[in-house]
Amino acid sequence: MDKALRYLGLAARAGRLTVGAEECARSLRERKGRLLVAAADAGDNALRQAMTMTAGGACPLLRTGYTKGQLAQAAGRGSPVALVLIGDEGLAKAFAAAANMDRGEQEERQ
Repeated sequence: MDKALRYLGLAARAGRLTVGAEECARSLRERKGRLLVAAADAGDNALRQAMTMTAGGACPLLRTGYTKGQLAQAAGRGSPVALVLIGDEGLAKAFAAAANMDRGEQEERQ
């Protein structure tokens, strides 16, 4: 597991990770989210929901290169997860920085 996914696991263990579209929407309505993360293989419906959730400026949306399975594993879930919401500012920034760095390294290898 890479560094960014470890930050998701840390957020989950700290109780600062919301998993699933409905739960993420509820947390964002309560202003509890700092970064909404979408899986690379998230469906059109999930992406539309994510864009709607973040349209009002509640928090940024980051579409990652991680699959639903990778997000689920990092979050400690058994079934695939298209959307997760990080509720801690520091972990959100650390995840975004690590995910962007990992994406750059993957692009260099290709």
